[in-house]
Amino acid sequence: MSAAITHQRPASEATRDVTGRGAFLKDALLVAKKEVRESLFGVRGSMWAVVSALVLSLMSYLLLTDKELSLLDQSEMLYIVTSLSVGLGMVVTGILAGDSVAGERERSTLESILLSPIRLGSLLAGKVGAVIAGWLLIFAVSAPYILVVGAGSTVAFPALVYTFVLGTLCVGGFAALVVGMSSLARSGRGVTLGALAIFLGMAAPTLLGTVLQKSWFGTIYNALSPFAQARLSLDLVIVDKETLLMQLPHMAALAGFAALAVVFLAFAAKRISFEGGE
Repeated sequence: MSAAITHQRPASEATRDVTGRGAFLKDALLVAKKEVRESLFGVRGSMWAVVSALVLSLMSYLLLTDKELSLLDQSEMLYIVTSLSVGLGMVVTGILAGDSVAGERERSTLESILLSPIRLGSLLAGKVGAVIAGWLLIFAVSAPYILVVGAGSTVAFPALVYTFVLGTLCVGGFAALVVGMSSLARSGRGVTLGALAIFLGMAAPTLLGTVLQKSWFGTIYNALSPFAQARLSLDLVIVDKETLLMQLPHMAALAGFAALAVVFLAFAAKRISFEGGE
């Protein structure tokens, strides 16, 4: 009898775990759908899509018509466009994520959300998912430009795939980081400015000269910057035409960044309040 009871407990606990995970995912999807409808299907989403298309159009036009830039190899042009795509995704992510929780607090709508039956973890996961959907919108806008610039080459489709994979890892981690910051802050504008400053810090290695990038300073900077890791991997794929094996260290670094960002998000979730911070 006791043995039967002993076997029943793990089964009931497993059932509760499965039910809990199902409820978590269901609530997170509900939050994400709501956020996507409000942010991406409205004026803001259309605005970011148009702005991204204009930036990519301008860059593609310069690459194909400018006397100096047109001398670049097709693979180098494609590398610039894919890197720009990921960069635009991170900028849009920083802006959307900065307002995700702190903006609700400023608009005095956070209290009603926190008092709803939706768990806090599901709420933040849904917020992150909606922000990542913003990156998917930017990627969809970027895809035709990547394929046109890479037309006729053997790396056009691999460039598209790697841009999606690397961009999703990089943007996903950045989204979790900024949503965590927004959970602790009182001002959405302050978080947005902070997120853009962090992105500029991540993108700084692109402004370094070739000599400085190959120095110990550039090596350390590139190792610590998720955006630099994505760029280096794209460079290896598109320009150097290296195999997947060579990309694994960069993918692992981006996955590690995303994992650390999720840990920070979990920490921020425990300290969230109506006013911000503790």
